[in-house]
Amino acid sequence: MVLAQLPLDCAPHVVADWFEFHVITSEFGTASFNELQRMWDTRRNAEGASPDGRRDVSTGNDGDEQFVETILNEVRERIEYLNDAYPFEFNTSGQSLQLKNELGVGQNVYLFCLLLSSAKKAEIFELDKFSYELTNFVRDLFQACSAWAAAGVVNGSSCSFGFPRPDGSNFLNKLRETYALIGEGAVREEPLPGVSSSPKDEGIDIIAWGRRPDRAPGRQYMLGQVATGDNWPGKSVVEYIKPFHENWFSDIPSSLPTHAMFVPHCIERGDATLQQRLHILTKRYGHFYYRYIIPSLAKIGHELGATEAVSVDRIDDIDRVKTWVDDTLMSMRAAAMGA
Repeated sequence: MVLAQLPLDCAPHVVADWFEFHVITSEFGTASFNELQRMWDTRRNAEGASPDGRRDVSTGNDGDEQFVETILNEVRERIEYLNDAYPFEFNTSGQSLQLKNELGVGQNVYLFCLLLSSAKKAEIFELDKFSYELTNFVRDLFQACSAWAAAGVVNGSSCSFGFPRPDGSNFLNKLRETYALIGEGAVREEPLPGVSSSPKDEGIDIIAWGRRPDRAPGRQYMLGQVATGDNWPGKSVVEYIKPFHENWFSDIPSSLPTHAMFVPHCIERGDATLQQRLHILTKRYGHFYYRYIIPSLAKIGHELGATEAVSVDRIDDIDRVKTWVDDTLMSMRAAAMGA
């Protein structure tokens, strides 16, 4: 088997991720929720408890009947927040989930985030049967997706500023180029004594800015950090913004910066609601963008980048994102068919 057994003792969003991969690896790209219930019943009856010997409480109660409804609610929530950027849909009866036939930018970004956040997860995959590597190239593609999403947030332009930059530019040249486009701030002619002699990105991965008819300051101005790994809680752009401005600008941009964090993961909620958890995360990391939000914003930003009205970095990288997603899923399906 490519997939691990149905993860009874995991949070609903993990079970929903597992079910999405089950749909992907199914012969016809569809799977029913009745089948999910049968899998649940089989494991519960075989074990009499969750794998660690306790009655499962991940769904919020101890009743078998609520299991499928909880996962259904998780899927409905994804559809609500992602709209047409969600790559799955209910069949006509509403009893099954299926992969859409035509996948655009938003849907491919969602699948990319799903794969990024599930790599090496024993709750999802039988890792001795199937796994895939997240190379630096792949992780860097998420920065491109985040740049599109940032452009979607500000309804304007964005720069993929994190190091290493695909265009090979050095820090100061890219900084001057970006802020010339923004039209605010003056980058220092010479670095201050004591700053890094070879800066990379100074903790800033994404720069995005909105538009005003008069081209004056007072537009949306976002500085963000991108994190693909599980260690994202140890990262925050907030601490970098003040020294970034003070160290590298002789005239700091007048528009007030919005702090932002971009991760491909779902939000671990514990006993809180999603909104309650984001209320806490936003205080620490700034505006928080994650898998239920990024794909639809990336679609908007990518469409903006196809126009001449704004500047959005790396829109051609959607082909690389799509190719990696297609190749990884093809490999996954092949492994499932051979199992």
